[in-house]
Amino acid sequence: MTFTPYDPDTVPDLGIPTLTQGLMVAGVTDWFVMSGQIGLKADGTLAGEDGPTQFRQCLENIANLLVAAGLTLDDLVFLRFYLTDPADIGPTREIRNAFLGTRKLPSTLLVISALARPELKVEIEAIAVRR
Repeated sequence: MTFTPYDPDTVPDLGIPTLTQGLMVAGVTDWFVMSGQIGLKADGTLAGEDGPTQFRQCLENIANLLVAAGLTLDDLVFLRFYLTDPADIGPTREIRNAFLGTRKLPSTLLVISALARPELKVEIEAIAVRR
């Protein structure tokens, strides 16, 4: 399987080095689509009150789901981030890069007024494929 990012001159360059506008995934046999992960630990307790702490927990939950499916973070092909505070964009981008490095992935970032529970500040949806 190969991943080929597509960022032609005919679409905007948003200046985010880890974002690609499109990703061709060739040779896919299995898709793993995850529900939105929130900032709760496995025991159901909130990881922390702030967005960055919850963001880190969301990524840890995604990593744990991937392991359970026999996959790794390298198998991710799409991420969708929901934040409730625009001030968290910079700190969460740094956490994302610590987890995923400089790999280019299609992603969407939305800043919304609230999530399903008032204490939640972050939710992340992810899609991975088996290589």
